[in-house]
Amino acid sequence: MTPKVIACQVMLNELRSLMPADWSFESLEISLHNRPRRLHVALQAAIDAADGHYDPIYLGYGLCAQATVGLAARQSRLVLLRADDCITAFLGSRQARRHLLDSDPGSYYLTRGYIGDGTGSVFDDYPRLEKRFGRERATAVMQELLGHYRKLVYITMPGVEPMESDRLYARAHAANFGLEYVEMEGSLALLKQMAEGNWSGDVLMVSPGELITLEMMMSS
Repeated sequence: MTPKVIACQVMLNELRSLMPADWSFESLEISLHNRPRRLHVALQAAIDAADGHYDPIYLGYGLCAQATVGLAARQSRLVLLRADDCITAFLGSRQARRHLLDSDPGSYYLTRGYIGDGTGSVFDDYPRLEKRFGRERATAVMQELLGHYRKLVYITMPGVEPMESDRLYARAHAANFGLEYVEMEGSLALLKQMAEGNWSGDVLMVSPGELITLEMMMSS
């Protein structure tokens, strides 16, 4: 059977670049991450619709606030990332993610995908807050949300020229909220590993009928 990819819009472009064009692709909106239970339900519905018609079913997700825990397919294999969040996918490994968390914990990360649809970053809440509470209170809420962050890091990907509009978006929000703006190059290594069928380490393959568990996702 032909494989299918069900991915968050955050990493859809990167997965498309690494996988054959004749595979089936489906994306779910980024804003579902704000409601993990809804994301879980939406993912299970997408899996059910593809189950038995495609194999394997690739999930362009990590743990994502445990939204993927409990997902299952009856007839198809599921393949997904052992990762807390999408940033791990753009850094290339859990080890790289842990290293940055230990060495520079006060960083908020953005990528082209997070900026793309206008719902993926904490900054996209500001217009709604401003409309509801006014500029002063909205700014105070945002500063509280960003209280422990010192940097805004825009992750560029190898071989992909950053869009100047993304840079302007990231720089503007960094300036508005007193964050140092930094750019760093990410890595496609983990997504390549998944796309090429090397399902070990930071890539998990779940057999038909088997539930995704927290233990599976956290194991080394």
